[in-house]
Amino acid sequence: MGLLSKQNRESNGNGSQTVIAEGTFIEGQLKLTCHIQIDGQVKGNIETDKSVTISTSGSIEGAIRCDSLIVNGRFVGKVYSKSLQILEHGYLEGEVSATEFTIEKGGVFLGSSKNIKTEEVVPLDSVKKRDKPLPAKSSKAAEKYA
Repeated sequence: MGLLSKQNRESNGNGSQTVIAEGTFIEGQLKLTCHIQIDGQVKGNIETDKSVTISTSGSIEGAIRCDSLIVNGRFVGKVYSKSLQILEHGYLEGEVSATEFTIEKGGVFLGSSKNIKTEEVVPLDSVKKRDKPLPAKSSKAAEKYA
């Protein structure tokens, strides 16, 4: 079965995985609805709401937007992900924006990282105001400075 066969396209939406085999080179943009494992080489962008795994034989040069990125091969570029792990044989060079970012012993990271928050910020003017103020609570610390 080919990577882009009809049967494979139909099954990709239900949690299956696409594999870019070792010895394969792909250049371009990949937009997926499934997990992807890179054992070969990709030059371009990958976008999925699932996980991207780069094995020890795999490499990516480009940008990745995903839910989870596991690097045990080589990645050069920009990452936007909720979870990022650089494993023992992983090499990542570039810009990282992630909620969780871990590097195992032996993993290499060269670049910059930015922590992103998953919760949304609520503007103060959208918070419902109370009709009556809350009663003031007395505390020993407050009394000390009164």
